[in-house]
Amino acid sequence: MTDVSIIGNINADVIARPVDRLPPPGTERTVESIELRVGGAAAIAALCLAALGVSPELVGSVGDDPVGKLLLEQLVAGGVSVEGVTVTPGTTSICIATETKDQDRSFLIAPGSHQPLSTHRIPDSALSAGYVLVCGYFLLPALRGAVAAILREVRAQDGETFLDTGWDPGGWSSETKGEVLGLLPWVDAFLPNELEVTTIAGEQDVCDAGWALQARSGSWCIIKRGSGGSSALGPGRRELAVAAPAVDALDTTGAGDAFNAGILWARVNRWPWEEAASFATRLASTVVSRPSHDRYPGWDDLRRA
Repeated sequence: MTDVSIIGNINADVIARPVDRLPPPGTERTVESIELRVGGAAAIAALCLAALGVSPELVGSVGDDPVGKLLLEQLVAGGVSVEGVTVTPGTTSICIATETKDQDRSFLIAPGSHQPLSTHRIPDSALSAGYVLVCGYFLLPALRGAVAAILREVRAQDGETFLDTGWDPGGWSSETKGEVLGLLPWVDAFLPNELEVTTIAGEQDVCDAGWALQARSGSWCIIKRGSGGSSALGPGRRELAVAAPAVDALDTTGAGDAFNAGILWARVNRWPWEEAASFATRLASTVVSRPSHDRYPGWDDLRRA
């Protein structure tokens, strides 16, 4: 049985920094850097796990264009198997991320090759893994209605389930919130960030929102809080607040996906949930302090951090 499978979005990330505003129409501005690398919640988590010695089964799709070919090459170079990645006709998904020190990141996403990913493209081995993460939920329209069935199937085979929906580009209608709430009973760990958890729960306080969602699942709600660390809320009112180590954040795009990888790594190694949250916070903090060309730390890097 595969230890870990990750089902979700694979795209190219184009990261521009610093960008605190767009130039007026018809004009140009220079920025310090624009970089291209493998992105998408599923691909980033897979690369992060591979650097730590866990080879996940990655399930997603790319286009048959030069961008898709480049992503596959970079995933293989990072130690990730791409056997579960489907190459579909058309353009590969691209995300443009803008970063600046004074405000949170913003993203523009062209779904492209995400759209055809459906259940018939998911191998049985991915559903029989011991630990299964579903991410990029709102970017996968052909898969979206089947996620509950996927989570139920993993549970039926005694696997642990992890869900990171990401942000809803459609604006979080009441129907969409209800859709996510309906998935939570099948999830062992829901992994939202602060804005997502308060938006879904309709609560202003992050922990109040987290407890509301934890009650829906009966399992764990582990909230990513950026430089504020994380909050892990679990059965029996078990609660842990994890402070993030002080680092010089060079590049925060993908921090939450690295956090997800840390949770998976810890659970594969049978660590308690509270220790998993601590490790994930440390891992994500290390990732954001590293340059784009050397993004994902191995064990030796973590020991030195």
